[in-house]
Amino acid sequence: MEQTNDRAIITGGSRGIGRAVAEQLVTRGHDVLLVARNAETLAQSTVALNALGPGKAWWFATDLTDQPTAAGEVVAYAERVMEGVPTLLLNGAGGASITGALDASWTLWQQDFSLKFWGYLAMMRAVLPKMMENRRGVIVNLVGVAGKDPNPTLAVASAVNGALRAVSKVLADEAKSAHVRVVNVNPGATDTDLLVEMARGIAARTHKDPAQVLAEMRQGAPLGSLPTAWDVASLIVFLMSDAAGFITGTSIDIDGGAHRGLA
Repeated sequence: MEQTNDRAIITGGSRGIGRAVAEQLVTRGHDVLLVARNAETLAQSTVALNALGPGKAWWFATDLTDQPTAAGEVVAYAERVMEGVPTLLLNGAGGASITGALDASWTLWQQDFSLKFWGYLAMMRAVLPKMMENRRGVIVNLVGVAGKDPNPTLAVASAVNGALRAVSKVLADEAKSAHVRVVNVNPGATDTDLLVEMARGIAARTHKDPAQVLAEMRQGAPLGSLPTAWDVASLIVFLMSDAAGFITGTSIDIDGGAHRGLA
């Protein structure tokens, strides 16, 4: 990320990691467009970001399962309000359903792929050619360690994240000649609202109390605590910066050492 003004699109930007990335970018003087489904939450987040400054924030409410239409609309709106081609994209929309491969309905498989895999891919396809033409841009995909360390209770997310790892590598290879980078960030369990939702899902499958499950997840963290949204956002903002100029076509884990396989 250069010292000049950058223009960022952040999907899943109204809360959690996406919102934390937006805060860090705005306080550094960069402009952001928050994208999510809930217009009210987006509007509130945008007001808060504009109070931080010196960068500016806008919002765009859309259903990212409506692809590729939604991606085209997002990028066109970003170009209009930010008066230029986006230079940064964080793909962060989509959660992680707690389910086994056979337990998950066919509809759930389709929904999760539509939101995260097709959503991320459509956003990259919409913005990457523009970045390549300008010879400036960084795309960071919020993926997850289950993409390389499949988890039977995150069966759909494991498949989605694995597919994203592959397509991100391919797109990074296509973009490198234009000096545009594509990087994945793989959080493990992270102390956000999504963690609470995941704890409820695990509790339903294991017949435990959600508070107990949440406590066990936090207590089981290898470093004694879980990373926060701000911790993950700090890594993402670094990867978007010129300091990470030779990092592309790869995935970076931020899980406190929870992944036990070879790096």
